[in-house]
Amino acid sequence: MEAHTPTFEELFAEYRPLVLRVALRILGNADDAEDVAQEVFTKVWRGIDEFNHESSLKTWIYRIAVNACLDSARKPWRRFDIEGAPLEDVLRQPEANGSLRHHETAERNLLVKEKSVLLRRAIGHLKPHLKAVFVMKEIEEMSYEQISSHLGLSLGTISSRLNRARKALQEAFESLTPAMAQ
Repeated sequence: MEAHTPTFEELFAEYRPLVLRVALRILGNADDAEDVAQEVFTKVWRGIDEFNHESSLKTWIYRIAVNACLDSARKPWRRFDIEGAPLEDVLRQPEANGSLRHHETAERNLLVKEKSVLLRRAIGHLKPHLKAVFVMKEIEEMSYEQISSHLGLSLGTISSRLNRARKALQEAFESLTPAMAQ
């Protein structure tokens, strides 16, 4: 029994939210995410006949999306826009998850917000291949096995990249926050 090949409209309707979420989390910019989504669906549609069904269609599209994001992030002109990447949609704000109590001072709230901004900036400076693994693990909350499947990398490579990403983030964050280390 041959698998049904979905129409472009079916693919787009079903997987567009996934592709946009991945692109926004890796690239940090809605305009860039839209551009990459268009590229992803062009690649998906051109390659749909060669899709071999060894993995799920969702996994295949996810992998194309991550690779397209990494390719986009490597483009030379992206280096000039990294500071402005609005990753607040990506990171969970402490205020949103209830970790701040009403009795905490305005100064404490401001300090938490400043650290959050610095952390987003530090994530924006990660190399694309490290940022992708970090986002998938820490923000998407994927397992090592899921990341390995989506990226086609070994578990050791995933572990190594995640470790390097965390170390780079810690170093960047510490260098940005010497006065806040109290």
